[in-house]
Amino acid sequence: MVEAKKILIFEDHPDIQMILQVFFRKRGYEPIVAGDGVDAVEMVRKHGPALIIMDIIMPGKDGIEACQDIRASGIATPIIFLTSKAYADDKERGLAAGGNAFLTKPFNTQKLDAALRPYLG
Repeated sequence: MVEAKKILIFEDHPDIQMILQVFFRKRGYEPIVAGDGVDAVEMVRKHGPALIIMDIIMPGKDGIEACQDIRASGIATPIIFLTSKAYADDKERGLAAGGNAFLTKPFNTQKLDAALRPYLG
């Protein structure tokens, strides 16, 4: 049996956590959820995900800081920001922090699928 690729989801809103878990399970991935970015580097090292989904607005440590921590530790796992922060400067900050792509909420599955394709095949 082949082990499913892991997707690490940093998202604090329970409804969106559930939606993303269902989305990834239906596509054969193993979603792992964290409610904040405080232990981002440790979690990425522990789980070895194929992809990271990162919200910006979270308690404890926001997604920009968590992304910077991940990149500063030498981890190159693709990071897709999925956030309600829709301003151009938010996108610029996210990409400058080391994010690979930036999507805004609300999102639809077609756009999410298209954003994932370059990273997951």
